[in-house]
Amino acid sequence: MSNKKYKKQSKFSLDNMIKNSKLDVCKNLKWFLIAPVVIILVGVILLCTVGFNLGIDFTGGSNMTICVDSEVTETTWDLDRNKDKIVDTIEDVLKDHGLKLTTLQETVVDLSDVGMVSNAKAVIIKYQNDNSLETEAIEAENDKIRLELLKAFGYVDASVQFEDLEDIDNAEFVTYGGITTSTASSELMMKSFIALLVAMVLILIYVAFRFEVTSGLAAILALFHDLLITSAFVLMFRIQINVSFIAALITILGYSINNTIIIFDRMRDDLRVAKKAEARINNSEIANRSVKDTMTRSIITALTTFVMIFMVAVIGVADIREFAWPIVFGVLSGFYSSVFITPGLWAIAYRPRKRKKTVVKVEAPAEDAE
Repeated sequence: MSNKKYKKQSKFSLDNMIKNSKLDVCKNLKWFLIAPVVIILVGVILLCTVGFNLGIDFTGGSNMTICVDSEVTETTWDLDRNKDKIVDTIEDVLKDHGLKLTTLQETVVDLSDVGMVSNAKAVIIKYQNDNSLETEAIEAENDKIRLELLKAFGYVDASVQFEDLEDIDNAEFVTYGGITTSTASSELMMKSFIALLVAMVLILIYVAFRFEVTSGLAAILALFHDLLITSAFVLMFRIQINVSFIAALITILGYSINNTIIIFDRMRDDLRVAKKAEARINNSEIANRSVKDTMTRSIITALTTFVMIFMVAVIGVADIREFAWPIVFGVLSGFYSSVFITPGLWAIAYRPRKRKKTVVKVEAPAEDAE
C-alpha cells in the first residue's frame, strides 16, 4: 500500500515532469540563441555609445575615511540618524573642487591609539580626481579636501589654516587613504584581463582533459556567453565597475562550468553505454536525455544560489552590491547556457572517434622445394 502511494506521488514529481516533457534543447537551439544574441547586441551598442561606468579602481581616484560616531566625536553627526545629511555635506565639499562622490561605504575605525574606542562608526568615501593633474597636485588637493571635511563636520575650527593640518588634535577623525593613479589603473585593468584569460584557458584544458576537446570548446563558448550577457546587463543598469567586478566574473566562470560539467558527465556515461552496446550514437538524443536527467539539480542549485546572492545585492552595502549584482546576472545566464545552449553546441560538433580496424596479415604458405 505504501509503495503504491509513493508511486502515485512520484508521478507528479519535478523529475518525472521534466523527463516526460517534450523539451528538445538541440532541435530548438536556434530559438534559444535569440534572446542572448539580442541582449549582447544591446550591450555592444551601449559599449560603443556610453561605455562602462568605470570606478576609481580603473580610472584613478582617492579615498578618505570619516568618523561619524557621535559618541566618540561629541558632535551632532550620527551615521544611523543623519546619513542623508552626512552624504550631502561630503558632496558639497567635493563639489567645491569640481569633484563628485563615487561611492560611500559604512565601516568602523580603530581610534584606540588616541584613547578612544576601537570600533567607532565611520564612512569610506571614494571620488575620482582630475587625471590631467600630476600626482603631487592631486595629493595637495586631497589635503585641502581633508581640511574642509574636518571643518564641515565641526571637528576643527573654521579658522584653522592649511599649514596647521598636521598639528591639530582632531585630524584623526578624517584620514586620507591614498590615491590610485591612471597609470596604476591601466596596469590593474591589464592584469584583470590576463586573470580572466588564464582562468578560461585553464577551464578549457581541464574540460578537454576530463572529457574531450569538443566538450571543452562548447564549454568555453558558453562561458563567453555568460561573460558577455553579464557585461551587457552591467552596461544597461550602469553598475559601477571596480576590482570586485573582475572577482565576480571569475566567480561566474567557476559557477557556470560546474553546472556544465554535471551535464557533460551524464553525456559521457551515456556515450560509454552506447559504445559498449555498439549501438548507433545519436548526439541529440544523448544531449536531451542528459539535460532532462540533470535538470532538477540544475534548477535547485541555480534557485538557491540566486535567492541568496539576490538578497545580498538588495540589502548589502555599496561595495558588496558591486560584487553581488554581476553574480546575480551571471547565475541566470550560467543556468541558461549550461542547460539550453552548451548541450546543443556539443551535439552539433561531437563526432565519435572511429575505431581503428585491425588488419591481420595472412602469410601465404611456403611452396615446397623441389
